[in-house]
Amino acid sequence: MENINENNTVATSNIHPNGAIECYKLFWTNYANFAGRARRSEFWWPTLFNCILAAILRYIPVVGPLFALAVLVPNLAVASRRLHDTGRAFGWFFICLIPVVGTILYIIWQAQDSQPGENRFGANPKNA
Repeated sequence: MENINENNTVATSNIHPNGAIECYKLFWTNYANFAGRARRSEFWWPTLFNCILAAILRYIPVVGPLFALAVLVPNLAVASRRLHDTGRAFGWFFICLIPVVGTILYIIWQAQDSQPGENRFGANPKNA
């Protein structure tokens, strides 16, 4: 699913996933891909599924922490690609460490539409 474009950046997908399940599959396919850009659905569907699964699995002593550990790197990777899509570097992720205001700002950035056209992180996935 990865493609190298003319700027030697990695595009996560040529085709947009059509639904929630496809987005979740793409989440695991690109589990350690911090390059390129990700559409809003590629970020929000896995976030929803992981929150629901974490809420359920937290009551199972060993499985809950293992699940949280298993999704750590993929969550960071998709957050990085989503920030790239809005024109920000991954370093902006750490704004979440600022209580309340930082988290609200991070959520707003993740909910923003893609930066139009190509940016320094690659081609717009909406145009693929």
